[in-house]
Amino acid sequence: MKLFFNTIFFFFLSLPLFSNDFETKYKIKNRGITMGSLTWALTIKDGSYTTSLYLKNNGLLSALYPFEGKYKAVGKIKNNFLFSKEYNQFWKTQKKEKIVKIVYNNMKIKEMTLSPIEQEVARIEYDKLENYNDPLTSFLNILFNQKPSYTIDGRRAYLLYPTKKENVVKISIKEYENIWADHKRNDLEYIEIFIEKDRHLPKKINIMFKGSVFSLNKI
Repeated sequence: MKLFFNTIFFFFLSLPLFSNDFETKYKIKNRGITMGSLTWALTIKDGSYTTSLYLKNNGLLSALYPFEGKYKAVGKIKNNFLFSKEYNQFWKTQKKEKIVKIVYNNMKIKEMTLSPIEQEVARIEYDKLENYNDPLTSFLNILFNQKPSYTIDGRRAYLLYPTKKENVVKISIKEYENIWADHKRNDLEYIEIFIEKDRHLPKKINIMFKGSVFSLNKI
């Protein structure tokens, strides 16, 4: 469940001009049952960007599966490409609370802080990885430029690989590596984004996670 919500920030379509403020809300459903809502905001100004996501449970299952997530990325724009400077992630459930902070420099990790502190030894030398961005920045770059994007979120490193057919953009997760564990199991199979003509953001998003489809519909 946690990994599913940590991947929601992959689901937003590009904007044609780097000069606006946007905010859009989505309702999250699984098998027809409302699980929560998501609010996405993006500000682009003077060659810089700030984007954030806010997740919150609601609906019939709120008492059983409470959750809250906050994600924020800040960076620079050059030649229509976005470059990460800082990424912050906060995730809270009934039983746990996790925080991730990453500072980037020239698409490499300069500093990474996890709370609680990770007790495992890193399986990969993440500080030596090159040409990586945070998840929010990677996703926006994919939709701006229609090219794959290498991503690191503090716990995993992977390649976001987009393909487009008519009005649907499909994002596959490839070259997946778990930083703090030996296994490479990835429960997220793919994401489908349904593009609405003449609209900046998709009207519907399907997420195939552990064999079950989660849907985000614009409110």
